[in-house]
Amino acid sequence: MTSQETSELICFHCHEPAANELIRYDDHLFCCNACKQVYQLLSTHALGEYYNQDVNAGIRPNNIAKEAFSVLDDLELRKKYIEFEEGNTVKLTLHLPQIHCASCIYLLEHLHRLHEGIIRVTVHFPKKTATITVNTELIKLSELAILLTKIGYEPNFKVIDKSSSTFDKRLLFQLGIAGFAFGSIMLWSFPEYLGIDQTYSGIRNFSSYLSFAVSIPVLLFSAQDYFKSAIAGIRIRSLNLDIPIAIGILALYIRSCVAIFSQEGPGYMDSFAAFIFFLLIGKWFQGKTYQWLSFERDFRSYFPVAVIKKKGDDTSLCPIDELQIGDQIFIRNEEIIPCDCILLSDKATVDYSFVSGEADWIEKKEGDFLYAGGKNFGETIQLVVSKTTERSSLTQLWNDHHTKRTELAFQTRQDRISKYFIAVVLGLAVISSSVWFWIDPTQIPEIVTAILIVACPCALALSVPFVYGNMLRVLGKNGFYLRNTAIIERIQQCNYLVFDKTGTLTEQDHKQIQYEGRTLTEFENLALYQMTKHAVHPYAKAIHEMLSVSLTDSHSNTKAIEIPGKGISLGHFKLGSAAFIGLKDSQSDESLVYFAAEGKLLGTFTFQSKLRTQLKELIQLLSTNYQLAVVSGDKPKDLALLRSIFPPETSFHFEQRPLQKKEFIQDLQAKGNYVLMIGDGLNDAGALNEAFVGIALSEDLVRFTPASDAILKADNLKKLGNYFKFIRDGKNFLRICFAFSLCYNLTGIGFAVTGQLTPFVATILMPLSSITVVSLATFLTIRKKFD
Repeated sequence: MTSQETSELICFHCHEPAANELIRYDDHLFCCNACKQVYQLLSTHALGEYYNQDVNAGIRPNNIAKEAFSVLDDLELRKKYIEFEEGNTVKLTLHLPQIHCASCIYLLEHLHRLHEGIIRVTVHFPKKTATITVNTELIKLSELAILLTKIGYEPNFKVIDKSSSTFDKRLLFQLGIAGFAFGSIMLWSFPEYLGIDQTYSGIRNFSSYLSFAVSIPVLLFSAQDYFKSAIAGIRIRSLNLDIPIAIGILALYIRSCVAIFSQEGPGYMDSFAAFIFFLLIGKWFQGKTYQWLSFERDFRSYFPVAVIKKKGDDTSLCPIDELQIGDQIFIRNEEIIPCDCILLSDKATVDYSFVSGEADWIEKKEGDFLYAGGKNFGETIQLVVSKTTERSSLTQLWNDHHTKRTELAFQTRQDRISKYFIAVVLGLAVISSSVWFWIDPTQIPEIVTAILIVACPCALALSVPFVYGNMLRVLGKNGFYLRNTAIIERIQQCNYLVFDKTGTLTEQDHKQIQYEGRTLTEFENLALYQMTKHAVHPYAKAIHEMLSVSLTDSHSNTKAIEIPGKGISLGHFKLGSAAFIGLKDSQSDESLVYFAAEGKLLGTFTFQSKLRTQLKELIQLLSTNYQLAVVSGDKPKDLALLRSIFPPETSFHFEQRPLQKKEFIQDLQAKGNYVLMIGDGLNDAGALNEAFVGIALSEDLVRFTPASDAILKADNLKKLGNYFKFIRDGKNFLRICFAFSLCYNLTGIGFAVTGQLTPFVATILMPLSSITVVSLATFLTIRKKFD
């Protein structure tokens, strides 16, 4: 091999010499497998144009960049970027300003293919941030930053706070420059408007050159985002809303420059500046409206999560956003830790899978630090709050829990419509310019620009997020909390409803409990009271309510251990199923709970089911639109009662273990059904997660499971039919907004094609249409009452 040949062996991706480790793939040379894998990932997703964006695409960061990234390896300095750190698992959020399209999201959320140390990546597109979970034993945080830079997403450590203030400042600068230019050009063009420009041709030419001068920063700075987005869309062969906008901007600007330098006047430079100015006003308005929707969802209308707080020798429920540093709280079995805390109990077993994606249980001891989002397993634990929390932290935890199929937000209905619409508009602009070439060629730039501006489907694209965003907010305020707007579309597709029984269709009343066995001593009653005090199962909660009539408790902590689906143990006492306490299962169809000490049966509790309020009316309403089924872990003692309120074709399945419930859902969906599962989340987590939509029924304020798609307050189950009707009506709300948007676009295009609409007027009308759609979406949704 000659020296010349050696010098040509350059890695196709990072441009570094590939002589030491030659890897050839797809007629390209690569210096390492990592570079080859990045190329493969981009190529297989039709993103090969990535390498045409810049001659430096893929170049490795230099030593200066590596030094800058070393901040992530310093245990103290990196704390402001870290959200979770346990052992070798670290979760951090980085600002990646290069994120600009759906392809970026795809590439970043598949980083685990490039390095085994990357566990999961979640991209927040509006904020241009990525939350990344890594195993630091396999990849250092500085190496992660280098990998991100290598594929074109260098972290910006100056913008790491989770607010959008930096984006707002930049947008305001862009808006200010465009507004200054717009006002100045309007002032300098005043003689033109009065028709006296020919009298003072020297002044007209001078003012035209001034207009050109102030237009340059508008083009290069204020409008740059539209050009970047349009170019990115063209490179990945995808039409987006910014393509016709960019064409309109260029058409106005080029035609105006021609007019200025041929001394014909300022041309359409006032329309150009106005176009950018009103575009940015619309962008600012959209951003503020999205923030308003997010604020409502995160802080005001989100589900009322509370925690058991110690108050003297007693306990009470306290909303998590009212917790203060130093407060002592109790977290029961399978409950989520709502804020960063210090463990006061002797030990705890915590599952951080919701936070880190890793399913390993971690043993903690007294004094250890526990992060928000961990799930307690075993006995109730006592914690002291070390950092205040807010409901939005659990919102993020819920939305980041990707256990199901997820789709890119960019593939929603309105985007698909927009793509076809844009293609039609571009074709119409070409046809119109051809026709006007024979009528009056001088009118072509103005007419084509007016068409592109007035036909921009911004209002069309806003319809879905604002209709569904408002619906999400309205449902939340009425006790039905959905993970995100995609769940609304999922519910609209569902045709099969599956109910759990205990805790869902029925509720427990201590007056319906019968006890048989020997009389319990005061010590045994107190032990039973302690065992059930912080229990989550409906039967145990009903026993505790029954005992509360005659017992009081001076002890706020308990060492009881609750095992889901089996029972509770406290020392040598056990409460639960026959198998749990070591007895043979009864052949009776009754719902029985056994109480034993040292393996000897003390007594048996028999439960009589009580159907929830207005359940019969609810089932009648739901049966008109859905097929129904009931699955339960109980014995079929309530079969006759349930058949009296369910339609004859309903299928009933009793004595189902959690795995069997999940398999039942899988079988239904394998047959082409879209299944909506409703359960209390105790033994239904697998089934809820497997269903097309899983709704967890919350009996109290404390229960919260990120494994569900929606959370429904138990008292509001009777309103479920009204909720579903409102969600189905969302299609009609969308049709109304779509109809308005299309009427606006078609009417405007009609005037533009015939030359009766100037670019200046079209520029003003475009943001007004967006504001109107937002107002219309809000009006259609907030009128709904569920009482």
